[in-house]
Amino acid sequence: MEDSKHEAKTHTMYSNSLNESRFKVLLFLYRMGGIPLHMTSVSRHNAVYNVIVNVCFYITNIGVGGSTFVHKHQLKIAMQMFRILLSLQTTMWSHFIFR
Repeated sequence: MEDSKHEAKTHTMYSNSLNESRFKVLLFLYRMGGIPLHMTSVSRHNAVYNVIVNVCFYITNIGVGGSTFVHKHQLKIAMQMFRILLSLQTTMWSHFIFR
């Protein structure tokens, strides 16, 4: 009984097109990043895209982390790689929150 009340409440809350018009740009950017916010069903193409984007992102993250570790004795290169790694970690953190 509680689940049906909660489901009805969330359905009416997200079915409003006012959210789509207000946050059109943000929703578009999140969907381009692979986060399907307020979508009723995810297409097969979107699911494949999400998998490819996530795999590429995590491989890039591991590669930059390894490059930072390899160049740890060359401070200038290590700091450049660490700056990129820090921004990738921040992006990963926000992605986990929205997922």
